[in-house]
Amino acid sequence: MTIVAKRTNHGSVKAEVTQLAILRSAEALFAERGVDAVSLREVSAHAGQRNHSAVLYHFGDKRDLLEALLSRHSGPIDAAFPAQLAALQAEGKESLVNLVKILVTPLAAKLDDPDGGPHYLQICAELSFSRSYPLPSLRAANGPGASELMQKLGPYLRMKDSRLIPLRMLRTASVLFGSLAAFQRLRESGLDLPREVFDEDLVQSLVALFSAP
Repeated sequence: MTIVAKRTNHGSVKAEVTQLAILRSAEALFAERGVDAVSLREVSAHAGQRNHSAVLYHFGDKRDLLEALLSRHSGPIDAAFPAQLAALQAEGKESLVNLVKILVTPLAAKLDDPDGGPHYLQICAELSFSRSYPLPSLRAANGPGASELMQKLGPYLRMKDSRLIPLRMLRTASVLFGSLAAFQRLRESGLDLPREVFDEDLVQSLVALFSAP
């Protein structure tokens, strides 16, 4: 029994290593060439897997792979939202600006995450406009923390026609992720702009988008 347990544990660790390699390869390829342009076979090969069906074995189809990829980055962010929102309320500091900062700050921090952060942002920017895998349709983009934050932001939407709300939310996602991805590309091209200046400008842009009548 002891030997079987050790083998099982070893197999589990090996699977986790393989899955992480696949996710990192998918992030790099999707960010460079676009989600639709990359096949699962290419992801498997890039991850050093001799079995071309490795992605299917470990994750399933491309949508499942995207869910896992997004969850790797958005999961911890989503999990932190409830405590941050509770702290704002307890301190009497709940406002549109502070709620938007809760949204922007952890995502902007991904710009400096060497483990696929900029790739993640580029992929989210693409999925904001995707017809194949629209970002709002993915579970990883609609975690409980994000839902709670959106409920808090909802009352600040100043629109006479409620039918516009879904469009305003989609526009917010595209501006958010598109701006983050664009800043990364410009920074790589030599743009000399401090992160804190960019972050504040993005917060104020989203505040204007939310509060616009």
